[in-house]
Amino acid sequence: MSLNLNIIRNAKISVKLTGIFAIMFSVMLTISSAYILNGVRHYLYTQASKRVEDVNSIIINRLKSNRNLSNNALFSDIMPNENIFVKVIDSNKKIINASNEFDYNLKISKPYGKARHIESQERHLTYLNAKISDKNHGTLYIQTIKDMDNEYDFLKVLFLFMAAADLFGIILSVLLGYITSKKMLNPIADITKTADDISINNLKERICIKGPNDELRRLAATLNNMIDRLQGSFNRQVQFVSDASHELRTPIAIIQGYAGLLDRWGKNDRAALEKSIEAIKSESYNMGKLVEKLLFLARGDNKSQKIEKNKFHLNKLIDKVVEETRLIDKKHTISNTNNENIQIIADYKLIKQLIRIIVDNSVKFTAEHGNIDISSIKSGQYINIIISDTGIGIPKNEIHKIFDRFYCVDKSRSKDLGGSGLGLSIAKQIIEIYNGNIDVKSEEGKGTKITISLNI
Repeated sequence: MSLNLNIIRNAKISVKLTGIFAIMFSVMLTISSAYILNGVRHYLYTQASKRVEDVNSIIINRLKSNRNLSNNALFSDIMPNENIFVKVIDSNKKIINASNEFDYNLKISKPYGKARHIESQERHLTYLNAKISDKNHGTLYIQTIKDMDNEYDFLKVLFLFMAAADLFGIILSVLLGYITSKKMLNPIADITKTADDISINNLKERICIKGPNDELRRLAATLNNMIDRLQGSFNRQVQFVSDASHELRTPIAIIQGYAGLLDRWGKNDRAALEKSIEAIKSESYNMGKLVEKLLFLARGDNKSQKIEKNKFHLNKLIDKVVEETRLIDKKHTISNTNNENIQIIADYKLIKQLIRIIVDNSVKFTAEHGNIDISSIKSGQYINIIISDTGIGIPKNEIHKIFDRFYCVDKSRSKDLGGSGLGLSIAKQIIEIYNGNIDVKSEEGKGTKITISLNI
């Protein structure tokens, strides 16, 4: 039993659908056939009962008029092919009249005047017993019988015909169901084949979308979109690993170089020793900052970035960033001309890091004596932080790339200033945490304006 259940459970969907369709169709055919057969049988027996009652009524009326009629006169309305037979007996059970070939031995008993049926292996009959009596002529008993063998034979032929038709219908339903289910499930086979062909080394395969706009076509489109996202994610991962390896290779090479220098000359050359130690410390610090940024981005990718919400004034935070920037940067004018008094609930460190990243970026790419302004304004449910500078600007065709990891507009300048190309990627990730968006407007040689909108 369990083996049969496993076979059914592991059968192909097309086979299961065909089986379900065939079973449902078979049940419908069986019920319909049974209903038709029962209806025909009921009709035949109803008509037989009506005819027996009519004949009985005619016989009674004639006997009431004249009890001495001959058989031919009494039974003149009965057609030979009707298979209706009548017997008339008196109270002494003496046969007064009887149809030719009356060959039935049924007891004449109550109830009188009601048609009844007999169905057995030998006989199929509809009969009616009646009784008439008067003071002058005594009592007569009339038995009217209709032989239903012909009707029963017709029902048997009809049953065989319908059984054959049902069998043919079931076989046809199995074939049509299998063909239809196979045709309907062909797209799934295509999807499965394409999915089998897709691997890490082959993400270019796509599921062919054709046919009506049904669930399977939408499934194929959804899977293609998923593969597109996987390919994009994989490409970014490959690029990220490649860029990270490249970024780490340089400081590691520098550290190895100075370690070799120490090994050869550091013991005796004080200047070489100090220079090597300073370089190794600097590169180690840069590597630490780079790894820190990579870990931050990784936590964001995994949706595991911890957020500590606090209530604070955004304008005071901006004032602090401006003050700190002025302390470490004397070559630019840092201002906050329009800084509204706004209280928010957010992660203080993340918001400060976000503003610091944009400001540091402006400082790096703004010439000496240039201006950098930070302002804030509340607009509906959004808090807007605007940072503008008079720096070198960003080419229009590069603006959409500046948030990509390890991307630098001016690579040589970025290297000189110690940039890794991860700052703006981190800024974008922080903005996404707060369901915000960032708008960049820039013109080469004139400056850049960045508007951060946070839903806080």
